[in-house]
Amino acid sequence: MLRARVYGALLTLLAGLVGVLFALPASWSDYPDRYPDFRLGRVWMTPYPSTLPVLITMLGVAGLVAAVRPSTARVAAVTAGLAALQVGGIAVVAHRDWWNLAGADGASPHRAAAGSLVSLVMGAAAGAAVVVSVLLYRTGRSVHRPSLIQVVGGVLAGAVLAGGTPLLLCAYWGYTSITAAGQFAVWWSLPWGAGVAATGTLPDCAARRTAALCVLACALLTAFCVAAPPVHGFGVRLPD
Repeated sequence: MLRARVYGALLTLLAGLVGVLFALPASWSDYPDRYPDFRLGRVWMTPYPSTLPVLITMLGVAGLVAAVRPSTARVAAVTAGLAALQVGGIAVVAHRDWWNLAGADGASPHRAAAGSLVSLVMGAAAGAAVVVSVLLYRTGRSVHRPSLIQVVGGVLAGAVLAGGTPLLLCAYWGYTSITAAGQFAVWWSLPWGAGVAATGTLPDCAARRTAALCVLACALLTAFCVAAPPVHGFGVRLPD
């Protein structure tokens, strides 16, 4: 019980750290302030997608729930782990995209350097959250091992989702570069594929259901954010 509370508190602190990093001026372009009339195509204030604040909230709430109610450790761990995987993927892409944004005159080189560094710290915090989520999961006691069919089905479905989604999205949006496919994989399909694989492999019924619901919720969130227009330069910035 005590370990679950400690790990839950750590997840909440890590979510707070990611939130602070996201709120820093270094995570946002400095050009709109310098050039209020700047209109090079669509103005982007940050390379971070609009899904990030919701994922940070998921991570923090899951940690808080585990700290308050250790009996929910495994459910909270799955939620936090999937959210942290996506936050980490977003940070990895942002590390590169800051320089793309600067190259398109969307930010100064100085801000791109600072933003790229901040994204590295954010990725490290997300990676730490994944590790803590695994430790939190291990504090749970209930065991309901899945059948062999569930395991095989979950792993195969996760692999198909992880590998097939980027190809489908590239075909839909007309991208031909491996970079675009990689961005879609790191942002979305790899974390979702891990979640789908978890639905067939985790030895806990509640955790498996949570993994399925989290993947569904994240997919719906992503679809909404992609379809929604950017608000003051904050939205989902697809590959150039």
